[in-house]
Amino acid sequence: MKQVVPVRPPPVGTLPREQGFTILEILIATAILTLGLVSILALFPYAIDLGKKVMERSTAVTIAKSVAEEIRAGIRNKKRVNTFGPMSYAYFVFDHDGVKDPIPRSREQERPGHDYYILLPKYRPEAQFEGATEDERRNKGAQAGMEFVYPEDDEPMNGGGNPFMAENDADDSPDKSQIMVRKVYTIGNLLPGIDGAKGVAPEAILDDQIQDPFKQYSYAFSIRASKFDTNLSLNPRVFQPGNSLYHIRVMIFRAFTFNEERAQQDGKGPEPIYEMDFEVAK
Repeated sequence: MKQVVPVRPPPVGTLPREQGFTILEILIATAILTLGLVSILALFPYAIDLGKKVMERSTAVTIAKSVAEEIRAGIRNKKRVNTFGPMSYAYFVFDHDGVKDPIPRSREQERPGHDYYILLPKYRPEAQFEGATEDERRNKGAQAGMEFVYPEDDEPMNGGGNPFMAENDADDSPDKSQIMVRKVYTIGNLLPGIDGAKGVAPEAILDDQIQDPFKQYSYAFSIRASKFDTNLSLNPRVFQPGNSLYHIRVMIFRAFTFNEERAQQDGKGPEPIYEMDFEVAK
């Protein structure tokens, strides 16, 4: 028979103590946790600002594409030609949100003094530009051509329908270095019940119409002859524009305000938040 040996308990005071945290360890852990939380919280303003910029750019791109499509459609479907003596001048009707003047129902009612009337710049038939290289010839042509900015802010508007009588907006800024946008087309300027629209019952106005974020945005666009325009000259060292291709720049603004005194001091007007360039043939 196997003998059972009794197990003696360890002497008093020799049991292992339960391990815990000291005050110093707790303070260090708290400091590390606080530092991490502060770092995470510091990202929130940046993330919010980045989110606003993404939304702003997305909205601006949407507006710019819409304006560009209407310009293309206007040149393609609503282009008109007026004749003054031996010369003919082209314009088109621009029908987009932001145009305040009512669009006429007939061509006879269309007037160059209204903001839907977009006069196209034109070279004189005899215009020719010489240079050593093709790029040099075309660049000289592009620099010599007029550039119009819409909405028009000069008097008389659109030169009364004659591009040679219209103001060349390419030299608007004091230092002659950039386009100076003084007026804009305002997005959402015809919301019912807000901007003087008549015949609309108050209960017919939706909340999202009143709080439409697009009303913060506006736009303008410039038109000039493209340097890739058709060359009508038979001389390879001469570029003679064909008046058939245009360069368009759409400029999107947010909370647009123009101060003439400040513009003269700074040499520039309000900066667009987004720009889109494209070419279109008439």
